[in-house]
Order: sequence, then C-alpha cells, then structure tokens
Amino acid sequence: MMKFQNPMRSASLLLFSLVLIFTSCEVGPKEIHYGADACHYCKMTIVDTQHAAQLVTEKGKAFKYDAIECMLNHKANWDQAAIKFHLVADYNNPKVLIDATQAHYLVSESIPSPMGAFLSAFERGPELAKIRTENGGETYSWESLLKNFDLKK
Repeated sequence: MMKFQNPMRSASLLLFSLVLIFTSCEVGPKEIHYGADACHYCKMTIVDTQHAAQLVTEKGKAFKYDAIECMLNHKANWDQAAIKFHLVADYNNPKVLIDATQAHYLVSESIPSPMGAFLSAFERGPELAKIRTENGGETYSWESLLKNFDLKK
C-alpha cells in the first residue's frame, strides 16, 4: 500500500527550509557572549562591556575583541576577507555596538581599557566632551585614530 504525502506539509517544509537558508546567510554583527567569548586577537575572555569591539567580513565571519586596541592591532595585519562592519562598544551604552568609522574616541588614563591603551569609543561627540572634561585625555576621529594611535600596547 502506497502512502501519499500531504501537499500542505510538503509546502510548509519547503517554506521553512527557504526561510532558514536565507536568514542564516545574513551578514551582520554577532552577539558577544560576555564572560564566555574569547578575544580573537589576545585570547582573553571578553568581559568589559564598555570596550568590546567586532569586525564582520563581507562573508559574515565575526571577529570579537575584548578591547578596541585588540581590533586595531588585528586589523593592522589583516589577512582575512574584506571587512563589512567595524564595530565598537559605546562607552555610555555598554553592550551596544556602534559603527566604529563614525564613532568618537577618547584616550584617557583615567578610563582604563582591558589591554591598557585607555581607549574608549562614544557614539556622540557631546558625550565624549563631557567625559573628557571630567577625565582629561586626547580625542580622535576614526581616521586620526588609524593614523596616529600607537598600536601594540
């Protein structure tokens, strides 16, 4: 005796499979699991929610970092696929990753970062100005950071 498949069930399985395929191919940031994920550069566990960073390649591979300086050091010797996203944690909004190329940066010895470069990122310039007034330090744009920041600290 032959059994016939339910056409609605077959269509549902096909639709589910297509949704799964298309959503799994989406290129974007990956969640950082603080206290569990390791920094791709220095291998330390990522715990500091205010200084984490991430690079995402055009192919969707995410590289997670415990500090912005780790991302910059890894990027200096980059041998991976083209980068689609440069992301840094917003100092004022821990765990929120922002576009690193649009962020504002502060190097202040009053604000330690995991690898000792004292580098923090801010989404908005006025927020950085307030923190700088309270803590001192030097400010950078993304471009000036890439040109002038002393890597390998």
